[in-house]
Amino acid sequence: MLSQRDFARLLDGPALEREIDRLTRKRGGWLDVAQILSRRINGMLDWEPLGPAGARYRIVGSRGEAVLFWDEERQCIIKLRGREENGYGTAGFGCILVRNERGMIEYGPGTLAQALERERLSWEHLGFGCEFDDLIGEEAGLLLTQRFIRGGAPTLREIHAWMTSRGWEPLTHRRDVAVTLRDHAWQREGIGAFDANETNFVKCEADGELYPIDLIVWRMPE
Repeated sequence: MLSQRDFARLLDGPALEREIDRLTRKRGGWLDVAQILSRRINGMLDWEPLGPAGARYRIVGSRGEAVLFWDEERQCIIKLRGREENGYGTAGFGCILVRNERGMIEYGPGTLAQALERERLSWEHLGFGCEFDDLIGEEAGLLLTQRFIRGGAPTLREIHAWMTSRGWEPLTHRRDVAVTLRDHAWQREGIGAFDANETNFVKCEADGELYPIDLIVWRMPE
């Protein structure tokens, strides 16, 4: 386990400051994005001093569930996830599938244990995902590693073909799935694979294969 101080020293602080400044200058809703990014890192680390320019982890961006870093030493992507109160909101340590008060299937915040189980399910059912790397503090943060795939975004048609060829069924018309999630939701053998859109797949330059890099894979709620 890494202490908050030890992890802070691994981060390229100047690069993070530049990214927050860049988002802030865009104004509008980007101000909220900049504030969330700051909370996800500085808040989680209890404002410990960050490392110098050129430190091991360089900010790549902040997506719905995680802050992404490039690990120069291992040449891989690092995903930082954390608690709801530290800027991770309704994702928690990673979204899972739940039923809301109206009985509709939607996303709910996952615990640390559920985030690790989700990655196990991703490897088992999709053949790709993240691996556990380390914990930060007293379960303040979770670090996952993911192999970097050089390539670009596939088309929705390619994603559809990839999923159906592996026995997944689309949930486009399933009435108990939240309307906003249906178009990119699939199921197979009681497992759901949601958020299967162009931003969550990479089409590899080397072999032309599709790799699912950030789908929400979880058991379909009863």
